[in-house]
Amino acid sequence: MNNRRFSVFLVPARDDRRWAEGVIAELAARYGAPPFEPHVTVYGGSFADDAELEPVRRALAGAAAETGPIALQVRGLGVTEEYFKTLFVSFGVEPRLRRLHEAVKGAVARDSGYELVPHLSLLYADMPVAEKEMAARTVSLDREEICFDEVKIVTPDPVTGWSDAGRWQTLFRVRLEEPVIRAVLFDYGGVLAEEGFREGLFEIARRQGLDPIAVHGAGMEAVYGSGYVLGKGSETAFWRRMREQAGLRGSARELSALILDRFVLRPGMLELVRALRARGYITAIVSDQTDWLEWLDRRDGFFREFDRVFNSYRLGKGKRDPSLFDDVARELGIEPRQALFVDDMLANVVRAESRGMRGIVFDDEVRFQRELKRFVEA
Repeated sequence: MNNRRFSVFLVPARDDRRWAEGVIAELAARYGAPPFEPHVTVYGGSFADDAELEPVRRALAGAAAETGPIALQVRGLGVTEEYFKTLFVSFGVEPRLRRLHEAVKGAVARDSGYELVPHLSLLYADMPVAEKEMAARTVSLDREEICFDEVKIVTPDPVTGWSDAGRWQTLFRVRLEEPVIRAVLFDYGGVLAEEGFREGLFEIARRQGLDPIAVHGAGMEAVYGSGYVLGKGSETAFWRRMREQAGLRGSARELSALILDRFVLRPGMLELVRALRARGYITAIVSDQTDWLEWLDRRDGFFREFDRVFNSYRLGKGKRDPSLFDDVARELGIEPRQALFVDDMLANVVRAESRGMRGIVFDDEVRFQRELKRFVEA
């Protein structure tokens, strides 16, 4: 029996789908090209019979339950000499998309070696690259991201192949439903409060005529290298290391005060936390902090606003270890996919998402509240 080809498509959500369909239809009419369904190819391979495809179906169903809608950051428009990459929107590889790709790859009977290079084609046509570049200049790409909420298995016509887009056949489809969020987890510095550690070190550097960026870099290394942030070292050991590595002067008490003074709570964020708790959401702090966090609570009294506080100093484990997020979910009595994690550091959000949590990278309060509405009722 001859093997049949298949692809796993990620399909845009309604508004983005309408935009892509409109662009595809306009370009197809202009260049006498075939219209086709907008999609990002997650994986391409082959199967001998329906039994070989069943593990892929199960893998996609399981991944869909964990993943939720996927928003891909738009990098821009591109063209190539390839027919199926005539003109396309290019994206970065989002962690959840990578996990979806790996789930299919692990389920297929024979790995095709397909490499994930996410893009959404807008035109299939045989024409010179220069003409493709001219076509690209007519496309108004007015969005920073495109959201996808369905995944499907598609196979081409066995005779005419993928070029006959009108005869593509859908063998399986599943919605990427957003999981029900039960808990919202907040970083402290940079989210609930101003980032005092960074701003304090910058101020110390300025006062002592040192490079603020270098001092901050040394501080990030020293707070981990001394063991202070994981409760395995002391404040004294941290500042001793900073004197040795960054050339700081002053007592531990004086230097710490310059940092602590710059951790200023954001009232709007605390109001939002109260609103979430009033609606029944679990709220928690998940912070890579020292015993300074407890001093700050004695000063500002914010622990009482949260159901739990997870501080690396007390846990002996920080957000650089992704298993921390498993521990937090277990302690809260929820599944990781039921938690939304908010941090101002992309690397921490990526680690949380790698354990199944949803994530938001915090930039500012206005944008954060807009993004939060995608996940919870606040």
